[in-house]
Amino acid sequence: MTRMLAQLLDTQEPQFHQTLSSLEAASGHQGHDIRLSESINQLQRTKLAQLGLDPEDTTGEELFHALQAKLKSDDALLIKRLRSISAYQVNAAANLSEGIAAAISQVTKDSLIFVIKTSVAKRAIAKFPPKKVMKALNYRSYESLVKHLPLGLMVAAAQELESSAWMQHYSAFLRTLSPRDFEERAVSVYSPHSDKWLALKSQLLAISKRTVMVNKELGSLVILPLPNQPVSGLATLTLASAANGLNAIYAFSSYLRLSQVAKDFNLRLMSSVSDEPRFEHIDYFSAPLSWETVIRFVHHLQGQLGTPLDTHIGAEELIGWQPVENLIQLIAPEMEFWRDCGHLGRLDGNSSVSFNVLDNALSLVNKAGYRERYSHHAKRALWQELIARYIRPDLLSEFIGAELAPKLATESVGI
Repeated sequence: MTRMLAQLLDTQEPQFHQTLSSLEAASGHQGHDIRLSESINQLQRTKLAQLGLDPEDTTGEELFHALQAKLKSDDALLIKRLRSISAYQVNAAANLSEGIAAAISQVTKDSLIFVIKTSVAKRAIAKFPPKKVMKALNYRSYESLVKHLPLGLMVAAAQELESSAWMQHYSAFLRTLSPRDFEERAVSVYSPHSDKWLALKSQLLAISKRTVMVNKELGSLVILPLPNQPVSGLATLTLASAANGLNAIYAFSSYLRLSQVAKDFNLRLMSSVSDEPRFEHIDYFSAPLSWETVIRFVHHLQGQLGTPLDTHIGAEELIGWQPVENLIQLIAPEMEFWRDCGHLGRLDGNSSVSFNVLDNALSLVNKAGYRERYSHHAKRALWQELIARYIRPDLLSEFIGAELAPKLATESVGI
């Protein structure tokens, strides 16, 4: 079982075995690796049967092409769903990207995130206005730009278009922030469709190669305009990328909300903007613990947690975050096949075939063959799933307290 997980994760087996052994010892030898391996075997057999394949006589290449055919079919149904959402909630044009934005806005309407105050960011950026964005969108002054363009949309574009000097100014601004510069508000989802933005879309796509732009510190998602007849898989890829970005925003927000009491708040902010939030000093896991792994763990155990963990992680951390494929299925029931497949893979020799919807969408959009197939999203999700199973609520509470305690103690001495 350990070898199977090592191959699915594409890790070195001896080192992986040592890591699992230490986790097993610390958890009281619960056999979480065995149970996870068994659940993977059972789930992938179920999915193979749903595809009409024989679990005992299917090659990796046959599975890959069956998954690609399934996603191609489901993507066509998703396009119809998104056009319907767009026509009903936005306008008769029924643009796909506006349908995605409307769907994401609907599922996030009840959640608040901890992000930079709009007024604070606007005043600061006025000192180093994004001139390339102003020129591209034909605005003559910063005042006119911020009057007509939402801040999250402006900064997302600036982070792609502006020079390294502008980014240095923006980073310097972030380093000055404290918790009082933040507020609770809803996620902002944009799908710009003006003629100016349609002209700018090609430039942004050429730079980022992405149809979704994410800004965690301002809590914004930008869905770039999609073609009326997109290549197969692009609608799924864009929706999945938006869901993935949404989870990154939720993880960032909950981590900073928790870190308000820490003296090094601005350092935590900076590291979380450039990378995913994590706890660096937890010996129990022999490596930094991803905060999104913690959120995944809490998500699994909603309603089952005792007092210790609840003192640090409240309901606001749970609202909104969910596995990407589950959010997609919530928006489009036609995508039900992909639910719970985020961490799922099937071995084919020494490599694996990913059931992850993002991996399969990337393969479909890029016309990747079996040898060029994508699998990194499934591997990342599987690692998070494995580690989450070894988290103990009582120890996690201690870890979080220990992470913050030195900062609090230092701060208390000076009071």
